[in-house]
Amino acid sequence: FGSSHLAQSARVAPRTAWARTPRSCGTRVDALRQQRKMVFFTVFATIDSLTLLLAMTGMTGASLGFLKGIADLEHDLTNTTDFLQTLKTMSRVEHVFLAINVLACLPFLGNWWMAPPQMLWAAFKGFRLATGADKMAEKDAYDKSIYLKHRKIHTMSLFFYLISWFIYFARAITAVMDIHVHGISPYD
Repeated sequence: FGSSHLAQSARVAPRTAWARTPRSCGTRVDALRQQRKMVFFTVFATIDSLTLLLAMTGMTGASLGFLKGIADLEHDLTNTTDFLQTLKTMSRVEHVFLAINVLACLPFLGNWWMAPPQMLWAAFKGFRLATGADKMAEKDAYDKSIYLKHRKIHTMSLFFYLISWFIYFARAITAVMDIHVHGISPYD
């Protein structure tokens, strides 16, 4: 009686422990939904962080290109036509990556402290584009006061982009590590 009764109660106990009630089934479904949301937001944050890092890398490169073009002109390493072509190309590159940056920051406008400074910077650059302040006439290319003004703006851009790049880099690394923390990486 003793040993067979214990064996029978051991077999019965798990069945009653796993009996599904409407409440426990709903809790599991909610937990599964929460897990799926967590995976979605983690993947979205990772893609967004890498997009922001790519955009900031492009803007930093464009700023360096501007400054190199101005330095080449200042030291007579380039002619006016090539210099103006460099400015035009770097302006296009900067504005494309600036647009990518703005689009990637928009979902976080009210939730992330870096979004408002990025939007203000984009508005500043957009204002300069709309007013033609980024353009330089061929006759003004060798005027020291003109190209020094452009150099100051692009030096300011470089420092803003470098600071933002380091913050975006840290965010991207954190987002990638978040995938491993939550165990949704195929390598976990």
